[in-house]
Amino acid sequence: MTLFFDTKVEFLDVDAVGTIGSWHAVEPAFAVASYSQDRGGSVTVFTDNGEPQRDVTYPVHATSQCTAMSWHPEKVLLITGWENGDIHVWFGGHREFAGISGPHKAAINLVDFSEQGGRMVTVDIMGLLTGWRCDGQYQFLTMFSHDLRDVLTHIIFRRVICSEAHEEMLNLAKAAVAGDESALDTLTNWRPRTASRSVTHAADVKDNYCFYVCTQGGRLFYVNQGGTSTEVLDGNSIPITQILWHPKKDAVVCLMDDMTVIFYLVETTGILAELERVKLSSKVSKSKGGGIAWVGCSLAIITGDLTVRIWDIDKGDNYSLKMNLSNLYTTPMRERDSSSSNFVSQGSVDSSSISQQMYLSYKNQKTIHNTSEHFTCISYIESNQMLCAGTDLGNLYSWKRSIVSHAASLPEDMWQLTNISYVRGSIKKCLWGFNELAKPCLLLLCASNVYVLKEQPLLAFHTRHLWAVQQSARNIYLEHKDRRSCTVQAEFCVTALALNQSYLAITSGRSISTYNIEKVESLKERGASDLDSSSGSSGKNAQSLNVKFMQSFSAECLTLGLHNQNIYSLTTADVTVFSIGGVALHKIQASNNEGKIIGMDLSGCRLTVFTMNGYIKVYDVSRHDPKLMFPSKCSYDLFDDFSEIIQAKCNTLGTHLALIIANRNFMPKPTLYCWDFERNYLMEMSLETNENKNKTSVPVGFWWDIDEPRLLALEVKSKQIRESENAKETFNVKKSESSNQQVDTNIWIVFYTERNTLSVIEFVPFTTNEQLLNLCIPNVITLNINLIFEKPLRDFVDLKECDVNTKKMVLNFSMHVAEGNMDLAYRSIRSIESKAVWTNLAKMCVQRKRMDVAKVCMGHLGNARSVRAIRQALADDDLEIEAKTALLAVELGLNDQAEEFYTKTGRFDLLNKHFRAKGNVEEAIKISETKDRIHLKNAYYHKAQECRENGDIANALQYFEKTQNPVQHITQMLLESPTAMKRYMQNTSDPKMLKWWGQYIESSGDMDAALAVYQKAEDWYSQVKILCYLGKISKADAVARQSGNRAACYHLARHYENVGKFQDAIMFYTRAQTFANAIRICKENDYQDELWTVANSSRAREKAIAATYFEECGSYKRAVELYHRAGMLHKALDLAFKSEQPDILEIIATELTSESDPELISRCADFFTSVEQHQKAVHLLAKTKQFNRSIQICIDKGVPITEELAEMLTPQKGEIDEKTRIYILVQLGELSQQQGDYHTATKKFTQAGDKVRAMKSLLKSGNTEKIIYFANISRQHEVYIMAANYLQALNWQQDNNILKYIVTFYSKGQAYDSLANFYAICAQIEIDDYHDYEKALKAMQEAAKCLEKLGSHTQQAFVNLQRTMAEVKEILNIQNALKNGDNQSVIAGCRNMLIKPETPPIRQVDILIMLIRALAYSKQYNEAARVLKELIIKNPNWSSMGLLEKPLVQGIANECNLDFDMIWNPMRKTQITDVHSDEENEEIQEVVRYNVQNSS
Repeated sequence: MTLFFDTKVEFLDVDAVGTIGSWHAVEPAFAVASYSQDRGGSVTVFTDNGEPQRDVTYPVHATSQCTAMSWHPEKVLLITGWENGDIHVWFGGHREFAGISGPHKAAINLVDFSEQGGRMVTVDIMGLLTGWRCDGQYQFLTMFSHDLRDVLTHIIFRRVICSEAHEEMLNLAKAAVAGDESALDTLTNWRPRTASRSVTHAADVKDNYCFYVCTQGGRLFYVNQGGTSTEVLDGNSIPITQILWHPKKDAVVCLMDDMTVIFYLVETTGILAELERVKLSSKVSKSKGGGIAWVGCSLAIITGDLTVRIWDIDKGDNYSLKMNLSNLYTTPMRERDSSSSNFVSQGSVDSSSISQQMYLSYKNQKTIHNTSEHFTCISYIESNQMLCAGTDLGNLYSWKRSIVSHAASLPEDMWQLTNISYVRGSIKKCLWGFNELAKPCLLLLCASNVYVLKEQPLLAFHTRHLWAVQQSARNIYLEHKDRRSCTVQAEFCVTALALNQSYLAITSGRSISTYNIEKVESLKERGASDLDSSSGSSGKNAQSLNVKFMQSFSAECLTLGLHNQNIYSLTTADVTVFSIGGVALHKIQASNNEGKIIGMDLSGCRLTVFTMNGYIKVYDVSRHDPKLMFPSKCSYDLFDDFSEIIQAKCNTLGTHLALIIANRNFMPKPTLYCWDFERNYLMEMSLETNENKNKTSVPVGFWWDIDEPRLLALEVKSKQIRESENAKETFNVKKSESSNQQVDTNIWIVFYTERNTLSVIEFVPFTTNEQLLNLCIPNVITLNINLIFEKPLRDFVDLKECDVNTKKMVLNFSMHVAEGNMDLAYRSIRSIESKAVWTNLAKMCVQRKRMDVAKVCMGHLGNARSVRAIRQALADDDLEIEAKTALLAVELGLNDQAEEFYTKTGRFDLLNKHFRAKGNVEEAIKISETKDRIHLKNAYYHKAQECRENGDIANALQYFEKTQNPVQHITQMLLESPTAMKRYMQNTSDPKMLKWWGQYIESSGDMDAALAVYQKAEDWYSQVKILCYLGKISKADAVARQSGNRAACYHLARHYENVGKFQDAIMFYTRAQTFANAIRICKENDYQDELWTVANSSRAREKAIAATYFEECGSYKRAVELYHRAGMLHKALDLAFKSEQPDILEIIATELTSESDPELISRCADFFTSVEQHQKAVHLLAKTKQFNRSIQICIDKGVPITEELAEMLTPQKGEIDEKTRIYILVQLGELSQQQGDYHTATKKFTQAGDKVRAMKSLLKSGNTEKIIYFANISRQHEVYIMAANYLQALNWQQDNNILKYIVTFYSKGQAYDSLANFYAICAQIEIDDYHDYEKALKAMQEAAKCLEKLGSHTQQAFVNLQRTMAEVKEILNIQNALKNGDNQSVIAGCRNMLIKPETPPIRQVDILIMLIRALAYSKQYNEAARVLKELIIKNPNWSSMGLLEKPLVQGIANECNLDFDMIWNPMRKTQITDVHSDEENEEIQEVVRYNVQNSS
């Protein structure tokens, strides 16, 4: 609960009347202009307390008054405009107001700054507009002036509208400076004080100097950055009452004098584009004006009546705010002539928890709205989501937008009217601002007075024997634990108070008053008479405390503390210690490095202070002079993520300091810290878990226990966010508007352990209006509205009044339980004889599931039955620990917890039993229907029995029917009432019930009525039985045939057999599936065909009986088939052999498996062999896993091995011994190879592990692709070599892949000799076919590498290869010389090579060719012709090799006069000469020889 204090602003001139005012945007200061008949006009700057700023000389003008004023948006700078045209400026910290010379000669009516204060505009009533620039030295320079020749009424500067991403970054920057105020307002009232107030804009956002001005005639001018004025709107002589800039868009909203609201979009040039126009119905007149204010992105509108309308421009929705104070209570309004102390409760208040005095006062109050009353002004503050509107009768209405609530069905449901305050005079204007603690304040400008309204939480203070609660702004209610009480009425509004056993100190922030509380004797010392009178009285009859006012003295005070006779007062700069008489004794100050003191706490004799820069100090104030207990500690050294201390308290022992802090974003950190400054050890406990990411927990405050220094109570508020269903489809909506938020408050009872950890004893849930006030074991002290309550801790519920020793033992017990040490917990209280304690411990055993300790507790309670039940539960190993604990909870009467345990462990059967034992059969049925279906019928039975006992026969019948076994129970229940039974049976359709009823009637001898009941129940057997009894055989036959009921057919078959109708009897015995009876009749009457039919559809036993009969009769075929179908294969085979039926044998053989009798298999195989069906015999043997014999048959009889047969003959690994398996696979491979199936042979050899034979078989197939694949996967040297040898026989010269595989396989097979030989072959082919000595040399080099790997036994081959390589290199050198034109070197080299004998792979033909080329190129044609002759002799077919170009040879022939044709085609010439005679041949040869000799 919070209070609103209204303080009247007192001017220096008591007769002055406030005219206009302005509150600074971020600083706790406001200015008010006043006027009096004696002194004239003046301007006063006030602090947030309503006191004038000290050491400032305020301007006073005898004949003129201030007509306009404005604060700089960021700096402490006030501009005032006066009636005579003067402009005065006041800078924060300066003593005097400075004057600014300007062009104005008339009264200044408008003054305003741009968004960041870079430009100022002043306007006078003559229409002169002047733009100013303020430099860093606080000098104002005139930038432009415009004479618009009309009265200007409004100025609105253009705002900088950022993009969404930029705006998000800006919001983050603001949050880093001032915290998330919305989140803070939701969970705590704390506001950061360390944050700089000046950072309100992002650094990269430039100020916008453009603005609009409105004239009295309704025209609108736009002034751009350079000061150029442009008219953008002509209002048709309708004045503009108010103009506002949209907070999120480049748009403006204008309220016209005729109550028309126009929404304009602003272009970059300042041109306005009308988007929407709304005409409001209103009662506006000259005395009743309208007004608008932004509420987020919606518009709040007043229209001259007592209604506030909200227009959501984006959604196009509009609604009116509620004007009723439903579910809210206010204290009586102060009298109209009082100057202060008005307050109202803010928030929902429960009528059951408000004090009687407040409730009666509110109930007697009559809130009647005056029909002539209307709103005059409206204002909204974003941080608190609060909208205020003032009326002409001095009433101030305040609405709060609910952030933490479920999503409202209607938008107006989000707003609640929280209070209606009254001030004297008509409210002209209301302005929001902030105080020193960053809390919102409201400035009200009335007709004759000025008020400041402050929001303050309700004050309360508690000690073990005495407590105080603030009832109104000036009233403090004191109450003693012996029920004595009194009310202290102060002379001022109380903002802080402190209390001990002897004194009360209160303060208004500017003065402190002290009161003496006289000591009183306890109730026991006053005697029984006083006790009776005190306990029996209340209200005015109760004995009151004697409180005496001591004195009041002036002192600044933000927070108050009281110890013995010393008062500790926190000011804005230090902590001052006063005596109870008001004498200043000491001042506790902080250094400049530490910063100013911003917080103080007094716990016992331990004074804790913390500073703006995060320093902590603890003083011992038990003596006259405060003593510092340890050097000041900087929080930045203690914490990693730190910005400001929220609260710090030292325990009464002075050993531990508890703290809650804010992180770098100035948000309360969800962690409780406890610093053991004696050991310099910091403990911490997080308030959040990773289980629920949508839950935010914030520490609000904490209190150390008065007597127990280890114990403290921490108040934690948690916000749970639940996304609404429409949130995903809604855009541009705040999170608070698209989500459901729920705030829960819990008190954590925490203690520090000897292991330097923080543990939680228990969690105490709080209601919405409750707040933590103190921890006083065994109770948590709470404040609900304005009432103090004591909530006992869980372990003290039954021990509210206990002695110190008992309290200590129980507290130790609680701490040991929290640490999980039940043994020490039990030891802590084992000497206590109180049954309440042992009962409490037993209940704790339920929470901790300690059945062993619970058994001892029950023993101390003397409950033998419970001890027996617990022992039985502990001995039952099938019960879960939760089920055993549930049994203990039942014994303690904790039925709800027992049900929770049963549900948690999933033992719904025990839960069902529990409900039945409680007599709650309805719950038992619900559990059975959903979770415990197995006991559903039992639950129905118990419910039916309950109804039967209660005489509710109808419901009993219903539940008996649901048991699905109603015959016994219903018949027993209705047997005594035959009429009721007959009526029930006529209406029922349950076959079992009708059958019982039919039997009942049949027993009475009424066969026809029984037959009708059996027909209704569809009991075919009973129908046939009755019909046979009545002799209606045809009807019985029809019923049996139609129903097919076995019992009915059997009964009718017996009847037919008895009367000699054997064919019908056989048919119905067969339908009844009693085949033995049918077979018996067939055998007795020799019905073989009927017997064959019945036997085929009968079971195996009956088939065997029929087969024996057919065998005896000589019908062997039927007998064999029946034996076979009955599974008697031996018998079937013997009979088949005897009767020589191969077809039947073949069918039987197909059903044989490896598990069949080997003898049976052998006989079948011998039979197939004997009839020359060897393939069938092999298949049979292969199927039955007789591999050796089947292979032998294949070998002996030449049975073809198909792929399917090969797979059947392949034994699996482990099926037989490995040696036999390999033998069989080898035999299969050889058989397949003999039959030409090389692939199957390869597969079998591979399975046998003989990859060499597998490769040989695969080589025979000639499948190159499979050979390469098999070689790669075999990984054996021999296989590699075989594959390479095979590939070498292919055309590897044309396929490079085969060449690569040859080299690869020889390499992998390490056959380097073969590889060297292959390279030699390659070299020879390169020379013979392609004359490419270079590639031949590379091949020889590879061959040399291979020979090197072989070692010394290939030395000779290696030497020969080296010699050949040297000759090849010589030839390559000759070729290079020929290419380079060194013909002489070529000639010399060739002749040297020709001297040597020709050794492969060197070819002299190639040398001769090079020699011929060199000679021809050097023009030695005769020598070239001679060499050409040698070439012809060595190789007559040389021209076809294409080694020499034809033009080259022709040139040599021409030069030497030779016959070119004879040289180019000597083989053709030789063929021609064969035709001539030998003489001619000799002649031609002689001619050729002559020519050659001449040429040489």
